Amino acid sequence: MSDAIGYNGAPVPEPLRPILTRIDGIDAHLHDACTGKAGAVEQAVATAGRYVIKRHILIPGFAATWCVGMLAGNDRLRRAGGVGVVGLMATAAASRSIKARIRRRRPDECHPRLKAGYRISARSFPSGHAASAFAAATAVASAVATPGEAALVYGCAAVLASGRVMRHRHWVSDVLAGALLGTAVTLLARTLLPGFEGKLEGNDADR
Repeated sequence: MSDAIGYNGAPVPEPLRPILTRIDGIDAHLHDACTGKAGAVEQAVATAGRYVIKRHILIPGFAATWCVGMLAGNDRLRRAGGVGVVGLMATAAASRSIKARIRRRRPDECHPRLKAGYRISARSFPSGHAASAFAAATAVASAVATPGEAALVYGCAAVLASGRVMRHRHWVSDVLAGALLGTAVTLLARTLLPGFEGKLEGNDADR
């Protein structure tokens, strides 16, 4: 069994050992297959994913979008900004809570990928960057006009999130879990926020 599912040294409960071992094996195979021939494009995606989808960049950006929308009377900007801020903050809280309990090691914290002298953080699951990317995508998708535009937004989020695998910071299952978490939490936030539920009406200022 790989040390990836060692959960920072805590023993894995016996009933969960078979399924977790299976998931760990699949993750290791997928990770090595995805990172074995990383070229210039993959490195560029990994770098963009590291810096573009950070919460301290996205949250102020959506807050500014909300302010502009309010001042300009633009319902689309107001909607995207408001949903984005709340969705990202709630996603961050959920992600931190899960990480603290699961404590899975990152790929570069496991043999044979372990870096010399590298401090083990055991905070791999779920991917916070992927969660933020899909929370942001869900907020933007809530304000776009067509399904095609929404698909493009989610596609960009998926590409950026894949960079976390390229940088050996997350397993594929971490990224998938983060994507689901960010999407689900932000959809819930959009539903619960007053004035943001349902479809935009035809009196939007930008139409």
